Amino acid sequence: MIADEAELRKAVELARLIAREAERDARWPSLALILNRDVYTRKPMRTRKRAGAMPPIVTVIIIVASVVAAALAAYFIYATTARGVRQVSLTVIGQPTLYARQGGVELRVTFKNDGTADVDLTGSIISVQTKNKTVVEFANPTPVIRDGSLKLAPGDSVALKYTANATLDWFPDGAMATLQTRDGYQTSFAVAKP
Repeated sequence: MIADEAELRKAVELARLIAREAERDARWPSLALILNRDVYTRKPMRTRKRAGAMPPIVTVIIIVASVVAAALAAYFIYATTARGVRQVSLTVIGQPTLYARQGGVELRVTFKNDGTADVDLTGSIISVQTKNKTVVEFANPTPVIRDGSLKLAPGDSVALKYTANATLDWFPDGAMATLQTRDGYQTSFAVAKP
């Protein structure tokens, strides 16, 4: 019912406008009718540009730049955290012991990797302090079990023997020893004599 009243009101306004224009002898094409706004006017309809609207390409560029920035920030956070968490932690299992052998001394020691990164014991050296405060280097690590690997994954362990050209009498019982890997990792422990 309200729609009928609005239509009736439009028709009455249009009729009055036409009558006024006819009395003035005006031109009929100059009369503009805007039905979608419920307004009748003699002025032509003007379109307004929307102020502050961004073109679609600018919106797309902003979205892509935001996604790229977020991805770079996430990668940076992940990389620094992963690098900081992955560490080597070698633990000596049991008591490392020096044994006399023909032509030198043998050091038997078992290592366990309690860290979160792999460690390679190939080419590692153990320095043992002698009674007169000098250092003897034990090299050439070989697994006690023939098929053992010198690369330890996290949680793995291996029993190794190192050799040096020395005599057993040079070393005190409980002498300090330091393992150094080719990657620069070091750990210290005491050695015993039988």
